[in-house]
Amino acid sequence: MPNQLARSKKRKTVAEHAAVLEMLELVAAKESKTSTDLLREAARRIIREYAQQGEGAAELFKAFRAFSPKLPEHTHKPRDLVRFKKESREYDNLALDLGFKQVSDVQESNSIHSESAPPVLMGHL
Repeated sequence: MPNQLARSKKRKTVAEHAAVLEMLELVAAKESKTSTDLLREAARRIIREYAQQGEGAAELFKAFRAFSPKLPEHTHKPRDLVRFKKESREYDNLALDLGFKQVSDVQESNSIHSESAPPVLMGHL
């Protein structure tokens, strides 16, 4: 039996119709973007809207947290920490973009100070 989908079966690919992809390419060209950029924007918009509805926000945030960057147990080279810091910044930016966190939440989680008060400088010790 050939490996083909019957007309009644639902296709699981983005390329369900070549016409859809061609139209996406035309829109992308008019907006000076790539089709991948448009797909990424649409996916993020859908996630953002679903998270704002409240009913699925906890489930989405749980799935999002599963991909949080983990500090390496053993850092042999400085580039290990640089890679972790880069992944952390990307993760925080995505959390802000999707609406899972506010700027103040990100600042609080990344700050070494537990309070929002500025550090006290002491001189002449």
